[in-house]
Amino acid sequence: MSEINRADALRYMGFRDANAVDVRTAALVDECEKKLVAAAKPRFVSRVFNIIREGERLFLGENGAELLGNDVKKHLKGCEKAAVLCSTLSADTDKFLKKQELADALEGLISDALASAYAEKVSEDALSDLLSKMNGYHATWIFAAGYGDFPAEQLPELLRLVDAERKIGVSCLASGMLSPSKTIAGVAGLSEKPLGKAEKSCVGCKMREKCEFRRNGERCI
Repeated sequence: MSEINRADALRYMGFRDANAVDVRTAALVDECEKKLVAAAKPRFVSRVFNIIREGERLFLGENGAELLGNDVKKHLKGCEKAAVLCSTLSADTDKFLKKQELADALEGLISDALASAYAEKVSEDALSDLLSKMNGYHATWIFAAGYGDFPAEQLPELLRLVDAERKIGVSCLASGMLSPSKTIAGVAGLSEKPLGKAEKSCVGCKMREKCEFRRNGERCI
């Protein structure tokens, strides 16, 4: 069995309480998870840059890409380096999800929720893998482009910096969406000094005003 966070997946399905899942649905989730894990080909890539600050501006490396938006700059406060990371479940996962959706609407919904949780796990794995090679460094969580005021328009640049299309088959479509769909690309801060624990927040989420979890005093993260 995979390391997919089942609680997260169930929340994405609309279950606020894992105990509320009936036996039949739980069995279906198990079945869909096994199929997903068999179909997915998780891959990730990362690259580390020195952070160059020029007044209020922040760049990745000498003459490198400028990161836009105040939120990502706050996220990297106190960090000497930044890592650009991209992780994906692969195009095979997209094919699997489409097949599930066409075969059965419920299985399609369950599989999509599981894939979202799986993508987040692979993103965390990418950061853990990077840290294992950087002895003594501490990291923030990965701040994805498109979150808060970190513009999604910077996604093509982030992908270029890690050569994501050639290395792991990830590209940015004309619509601004990443392909394959279950892909996460963003920036994590790195420091040799311990970093204060920064919690993920609802503030920058585009679904904040419509979120059922917030309406019930809960969070999806």
